[in-house]
Amino acid sequence: MSPHPGCRAVSSLALLLLPAVFAGCLGATPEPLSESKTKSGLVVRLEQGVLEDGDDVLTSGELSDELTLQGEAGDYLLLDLTAEGFDPYLILIAPDGEQFENDDYEGDARRSLLGLELPQSGEYRVLVTSYRAEEKGAWSLAIGRPGDQAAATGSWVEEGELADGDDALTSGELKDDYFFEGLPGQQVRLDLSSGELDTYLILIDPKGRQLENDDAPELPGHSVIEADLEEAGSYHVVVTSYERQLGAYRLAVDFGGSRSTVGQRHDVVALDLGSTLQGSLAEGDPRAEDGSFTDLYVFDGEAGQAVAIEMRSADVDTYLQLWLPDGSFIANDDGPAGVRAPSLIELQLPVSGRYRLTATSLYADERGDYELSLAPMDPALLAAYPSSRDQSAPAGRVFALLVGISDYGGRMNDLPYTADDAFRLRDALINGAGLDPANAVLLTDREATVGAVRAAVRDVGAQMNADDLFVFFYSGHGNRLPRLDPQPADPDGLDESLSLYDDELSDDDMSDLLGNIRNGRTLLLLDSCFSGGFAKDVISVPGRMGLFSSEEDVTSQVAEKFRAGGFLAVFLADALTDGHADDGDGQLTTLELSQYVYERYRGDVKSGSEDDVVMVGAQLGYQHLVIDRGSLSPFETLFRLR
Repeated sequence: MSPHPGCRAVSSLALLLLPAVFAGCLGATPEPLSESKTKSGLVVRLEQGVLEDGDDVLTSGELSDELTLQGEAGDYLLLDLTAEGFDPYLILIAPDGEQFENDDYEGDARRSLLGLELPQSGEYRVLVTSYRAEEKGAWSLAIGRPGDQAAATGSWVEEGELADGDDALTSGELKDDYFFEGLPGQQVRLDLSSGELDTYLILIDPKGRQLENDDAPELPGHSVIEADLEEAGSYHVVVTSYERQLGAYRLAVDFGGSRSTVGQRHDVVALDLGSTLQGSLAEGDPRAEDGSFTDLYVFDGEAGQAVAIEMRSADVDTYLQLWLPDGSFIANDDGPAGVRAPSLIELQLPVSGRYRLTATSLYADERGDYELSLAPMDPALLAAYPSSRDQSAPAGRVFALLVGISDYGGRMNDLPYTADDAFRLRDALINGAGLDPANAVLLTDREATVGAVRAAVRDVGAQMNADDLFVFFYSGHGNRLPRLDPQPADPDGLDESLSLYDDELSDDDMSDLLGNIRNGRTLLLLDSCFSGGFAKDVISVPGRMGLFSSEEDVTSQVAEKFRAGGFLAVFLADALTDGHADDGDGQLTTLELSQYVYERYRGDVKSGSEDDVVMVGAQLGYQHLVIDRGSLSPFETLFRLR
């Protein structure tokens, strides 16, 4: 057993208890609730009301409800406004007229939050209003005043051990649990280290959202999470290991003080169509779950508008996320890891409403300047992109060729689990995507020869119709072969290849082989070293899409944590069977599939080491999923899920 309790409540931080859900009958005129002390001596007060006709109207046209409160200079005040029926907006006016305001706290369209030390004593006015004129609906405002701000700083260290008898994660790894109380705007750094096990660290906030870290960059043997807290309440720290291991560890937790003001309006910047803005990813910005800095933007769009959103930087590997009014999102990296290519999202807006944009970087802790633009486009240029994301799935069949090689018969070193990957994905296609077992060809180990693969592709090509989908999956060794003649698609003079049981199948050969698929669409899924090189040579014909486990100059890892040859089969199988990749309509689109797998790679794949890098430059390139949707629309349905 571990020498410490499985759960530890740390009392060095002040705790502000805010209701997770505000319930009850809401009236037009807010009536203050009685003040009540929490168990930590904090005072929480809840106000509820409704924006409706007859309320005061701001000069800009929005309805508003007003509350007043007395404050003393130096007191910490937290205002947390939520609403379901409209986009809330929060304004605090000091006695001297200084104004503090917040629209979307950390990009949340249903929440506005302000936390600050009051600049002076006197009467403060709180205005509850909306982002747009004429918006109406019920709102709830929690007002909190921590009694002991000095307790919001400090640090503590735990020396512990993962041992037989400890609790375990569902995936089997042992774990120890710790808890601390936090406030919005507070900064925390968790550093887990060990000389006996491969550490893994998880931080779960009061709403159940979690940050994870396996290997801290440039800090071998450590797992580190740095976060700006967004919620008031109890935070859960999980100490575990990358695989099931036993051993001692050290957990250091350091807290920065509460920021003087959180939730200022500059957290979200409005974009106008046709505008270009200069921005910077820097310390003090909110962080995404993977630790990357983020800037948040919003713009109003009309259904049918065609827009291009582009992020360019010479300092960071840019990454864009666009959140649609219904909560779904589109992301774009546009470029292999370490390449400073612009990120570009082009689409015809499917619905009218408010769109939210996250400008960030591919990797954690990248800092630097960038340029962001929102430009109109000619809708005719996006004719291939449906304006509705509810496009019906084709009524065609799914065919699959699944190749996995663990035993190379002495030609190359053997690999663990790679043959199993083919079985895993075949079963997921059958159980999750309706693949008829008769339409699945499985080739493993000595069966997976170049001749057998060629024959299987030709056989599928002879059966396919215009609405059918062909899935080609490979898990095994990949290779790089020197070219005898130059080729524009391979300026490095190398072809990438799949190492089949008896010989190599190059990217050019694969492109020619897929020429047998004259009808329908092809989804190429390759989990092998250097597989990203196939994107340039193979996804160059209409009707083809590819997901590749690493760039053309980077090796791919064995997914020991999942008992799999590679990560791609695991993530694809989850996408087809666990429902998390689908938006709920039972149709898995090209965008949903690629985005789900992309985010799983960002969250679950270890960073790697210099041994995993073949071409080492100023920026090391580690394993990173390569996606090429080719001519397929982001909203085109690939699978109808069961």
